[in-house]
Amino acid sequence: MHVYPTELVDLINKRWSDPPPDSEKTDQPQDADSTLPGKKSLVQLISTCYQVSMMREEDRPVTLRLILASPALFPPDQGPPEGFLRLLFSSPRPFNEYELRRLSPAVDFERSMIGIEMHPEKGFQVWGLINSGIRWLQEERGGSKKTNQLPKAFVLHVTGPGMLTICKGIKIIATLSNGRLLDSKANVFQANWMNKLFAPEREILLRIHENFRSSVLYPVARIEEEFIKSLQFQLLKRVISVTRMSRHGGTFIIFRSDDPPEISGDNPHIHLKYTFQNDEAIERQQYLMIRTIRLAATTLGDIHQPDRIITWRDYVDLRHESSVYDLEEALYEQAQFVAGLAAVDGAVVTSSRGALGFGGMIVGSLDKLTEVAIANDAEGKMVTLAKVEGYGSRHRSVYHLCNALHQVMAIVVSQDGNVQLAKWRNGIVTCWDLTTQMLIGDN
Repeated sequence: MHVYPTELVDLINKRWSDPPPDSEKTDQPQDADSTLPGKKSLVQLISTCYQVSMMREEDRPVTLRLILASPALFPPDQGPPEGFLRLLFSSPRPFNEYELRRLSPAVDFERSMIGIEMHPEKGFQVWGLINSGIRWLQEERGGSKKTNQLPKAFVLHVTGPGMLTICKGIKIIATLSNGRLLDSKANVFQANWMNKLFAPEREILLRIHENFRSSVLYPVARIEEEFIKSLQFQLLKRVISVTRMSRHGGTFIIFRSDDPPEISGDNPHIHLKYTFQNDEAIERQQYLMIRTIRLAATTLGDIHQPDRIITWRDYVDLRHESSVYDLEEALYEQAQFVAGLAAVDGAVVTSSRGALGFGGMIVGSLDKLTEVAIANDAEGKMVTLAKVEGYGSRHRSVYHLCNALHQVMAIVVSQDGNVQLAKWRNGIVTCWDLTTQMLIGDN
């Protein structure tokens, strides 16, 4: 069943006043623009953006971001990377799909946005442009620099034909994707099953850190498991985003670190053309994580608080340290390297510790699976069935692999920028759309 702007407005109104998690209550500035316009006006706004999403500008899909907020919320003497540079038009422009289409080439999705506000008589008007910089993407792409925070206003992303993402500031509220309504609570990176998949590696890293703490004479803080989880997922998201931006697409097959596949011989499911030798280089990803943990715990260690627990936010606040920049560059290069392997035909095979090889061809019988479940929630309990034959060969091969190897998780990045995650869940191969969760426009 397809849904469109009216149903999306109902979900937005339902979710808009949800209280943020405790960890986010002080992140965004309090302001008066957190109030939504009336339902009729909101339907008009979203319908206009839906129409522009179906247009093309110079034979390119229209992508853009806009914010419903007063220009007074953006001081004229600020700008990226920590602030926002707002530029006012000498006179407001009309708000309609044709004006948005004309403005879209001037608004780089990742760095700029269109500012609009409601006029009491003329309705919505475009008052100017905002240069936001790219730090707003860090929560999904990864990074330790402090994110510049938008006001908690209505923000809309047009990311492709029929694809709209609604945010409150930088936090996703809901997404409309090809007629499917996706609740923000369907973020698979917050799913319990996803956390369990990477838990063994977190336990290893926690043990390594505790052994380190007990072996040194200077104060070293403790690290909570959430810190390591943030580090794991940020690195994974970086690999996905780099692959997506490259436009060549790719497939990533991920095994748990405590259950790696035997891929050097005649594996009945994966033929790996290029296999890496199992030495210290394979452990590079884990090594960088250990260094990151030690840097944060050592820098923030306190002799008066020997059991102080360091959070991810504490690490973000260390961004002024030159050693943090070096580690950030090293982690980004690791992500770039793994993503680059996907340019070769075949899948990149990894564990949660690092890449095992690439050029993997998924083989075996392809006649055992006819349907997959398309998840509408993070845990994969609310699903819609879809025929396998409706997908391309890259997706179909991944579905069959997940059907044969229940422990594996697969991510497919299409050349057009769509991202899908597949995993055996609740007795069926289940798929999640990660395209809008990655917050990257097809620009």
